[in-house]
Amino acid sequence: MRSRNRLLSKEWLSVALVTLLMILLTAVPYILAVITNPPDQFFTAIFMNPEDSQTYFAKMIEGYNGAWLYTIPFTVEVHTPAFVGVYYIWLGHVARWLGVSLLFIWHAARVVAIAILSITIYLFIRNFIDDFRSRMIAYLLSLFGSGLGWVLFLSGNLYWLDAFPVDFKQPGAHIFFTALTYSHISLVTACLLAIALILFRLQTNPRYGWWLAIFAGILNLCLVLLYPFMIFLIGLIAVYYYLALCWSSRQILWRLGWQFFVVFLLPLPVVLYYAYTLQTNEIFSAWHNQSVILAAPWPHILLSYGIMVALAVLTWWRLPNQRQRTTILWCWIFAVITLLIIPSPPQRRFIQGVQVPLSIFSTIAMISIILPWMQQSGSWQKLIARPRYTSVKLTRFVLMFFLLFMSLSNIYLWFDVIRVVTITKPDPLIRPMDELTATDWLKDNGDLSLNVIGEYQTGNYVAAWAGNHVVTGHWTETVDYPRKEAEVAQFYDGQTSDEWRQALIEQYQIGYVWHGPREQELGDFDPTTAVYLQPIYENNTITIYKVDN
Repeated sequence: MRSRNRLLSKEWLSVALVTLLMILLTAVPYILAVITNPPDQFFTAIFMNPEDSQTYFAKMIEGYNGAWLYTIPFTVEVHTPAFVGVYYIWLGHVARWLGVSLLFIWHAARVVAIAILSITIYLFIRNFIDDFRSRMIAYLLSLFGSGLGWVLFLSGNLYWLDAFPVDFKQPGAHIFFTALTYSHISLVTACLLAIALILFRLQTNPRYGWWLAIFAGILNLCLVLLYPFMIFLIGLIAVYYYLALCWSSRQILWRLGWQFFVVFLLPLPVVLYYAYTLQTNEIFSAWHNQSVILAAPWPHILLSYGIMVALAVLTWWRLPNQRQRTTILWCWIFAVITLLIIPSPPQRRFIQGVQVPLSIFSTIAMISIILPWMQQSGSWQKLIARPRYTSVKLTRFVLMFFLLFMSLSNIYLWFDVIRVVTITKPDPLIRPMDELTATDWLKDNGDLSLNVIGEYQTGNYVAAWAGNHVVTGHWTETVDYPRKEAEVAQFYDGQTSDEWRQALIEQYQIGYVWHGPREQELGDFDPTTAVYLQPIYENNTITIYKVDN
């Protein structure tokens, strides 16, 4: 008993240390970005997808200002707010209640989400792998493993098949990338794993089955609130798994079927609400219709997951005794494949979390198939016959090399992010300080009800941090974005007539005209010559004009 408790303590101490390592590694680029930040620029706390990231901050500032429903500030059309993006709205409320900044809450949420995800991953793995060493291999592979996207970087084919490598494009593709970026993706992945684990345990825990089903339903509700479309992924996993269980038992499992139903009953009202909103709210419907994000071409997906998929197939082929226990893992993989085949707006996001079941299969294949084969080979026997070589040491070397090789994309990603935020400092990840001061002034002194016109990146930041609605600011949340982008360009064109500008101002109820370096790149319009514009704020590079009605 003591030895078992000692092993359990060692096991969870290892999990705690790995989790802490994950948190520290993902914090390093943020810390370096702040330390190396020049005085005339500011770090936006974003490493990728700056436009999408600002929509999360926009929700947070609306929550900070007291809202419980989301009104899209990246478009000027008047619309009814909706119960959308509530996670970040709630974070805004938490920031206000605690009296801390939104950036503090952003990073605190990311750290907490990493811890939750890391522990959930290990709990998930414990149900499919028995020995501690193998669990840790699968755990480390889940957290730090990735694909072969680095090969495209070495070969110079960054846009092979007109697509960027999945390893460096999609935060949800691999766990380390997830932890480096957004807290909601970490929490969504944790929810997916926890629900799938409960679905797996329902069959073996009939005594507590209904309580487990209710708990899974609560987690499913959280999943829907975090990212509604993930209900399709976990739903398809559940359907495939239930059908597989009925097939293997040669009967309809009524009790289990009703428990599965309970899992999806709790989030059903919210799902129906979202469907109703998309049907009846014209603005949110337009947002949804513009947000089509198809998955990368299949060769890219295979490059990212091909090795793990091959090891999973090897496990199924050579270890038939593992098939029944890992049925739900296969259901997850087949659900992902199905959803990647069916075109849908969130198509590319359905690979989220599949890294974990693939890591479990890869570990089983390495420990139970590949290593024994290598140990029986002549080359292995020759090596261990030499002084200072042992089979144990060689085994450790092979496993460490495997983990390192499978983590190369994330290693490259980590160093490249550090390079970008400390040396390259690209806009708009790191913006001019004048934008921050002008936006802060507008937030503190401006009229929130007045719409703002400015260049796309201007609108993206102003909508998120000042809260004013903008003519353009996001490629999906700005209604009829292509047309408005052209209209903004024409507005700042020096050849455009004042009559046309005034008509656009009236059409979109524009109250503020932003004029800075970004707008000057659009055209040579000089607002000082427009009698209907009055300057109300000015710093070194930016002037904000108010429309004189």
